[in-house]
Amino acid sequence: MNTSPLLARRTKAPAAPPLLSRADVLARLRNSAPGPVHIIDPFKVPQDEAVRKAEALDELGYPALILASTDYESFESRMDPYVAAVKEASSLPVLLHFPPRKGIGFPLVRGADAIVLPALLGSRDDYYVWKSYLETLLTLPARVDHEDWPELLLTVALTFGEDSRTGDLLGTEPVATSTTRQMDQYLAVARSFGFHMVYLYSRNAQVPVEVVRHFRKGLDDGQILFVSGNVRRRAHVTRYLEAGADFVGFAGALEHPDWRDTLAELTGRGAP
Repeated sequence: MNTSPLLARRTKAPAAPPLLSRADVLARLRNSAPGPVHIIDPFKVPQDEAVRKAEALDELGYPALILASTDYESFESRMDPYVAAVKEASSLPVLLHFPPRKGIGFPLVRGADAIVLPALLGSRDDYYVWKSYLETLLTLPARVDHEDWPELLLTVALTFGEDSRTGDLLGTEPVATSTTRQMDQYLAVARSFGFHMVYLYSRNAQVPVEVVRHFRKGLDDGQILFVSGNVRRRAHVTRYLEAGADFVGFAGALEHPDWRDTLAELTGRGAP
């Protein structure tokens, strides 16, 4: 697939620099070729396995590694050594993608390069729509020294298909796809407020390809489109990239002993 038009779209009109930028992760993502990105759940995947995967992803030229989970406990004690080990093993920027908790905001770890801050526009609870942003900014100085602040990636996050787990935890309702009205409303918010990314996710199915295509057409230059959920084969990655996704996330596809073979197939570049 010829990806040069996508690269041109992302680089010809750079957006304003991200808030509290430290590692230029946003610039790296915008300048990277569209492709797959691996998501590791550090509360499911052992640390030594994550290190081996980070090394393999680095060798394959992946743009970043995302550590993410819907549920988490004892965050700092688990994540501090986890992030440090991954960072020592590879040169990949480490992005955190975890839901916020009331009273603290989004969890963070020293050494992480960036945090995906999702505005859950489809949530019934305005804390997860926008208040968590403010709480994170208010608590950030007390939690991490200024020089260790991660880059904040402001993201519209939307869920598709039935997802009672996320709904119960974060009050989200799936985006309607029978018409484009609701999607167009979310696109207008993403453009008006200059979000860095839009993240489309389906826990139990896959985000429809026509939805990805619609969002790509509606976003501004420089706004990154990320899609994930049940991506398990190279054909899934290719289909989303051809529809206009910048990055296609996959997680559970590598949660088995033969993950190297699956990684090679998903990447389409040969075994690491």
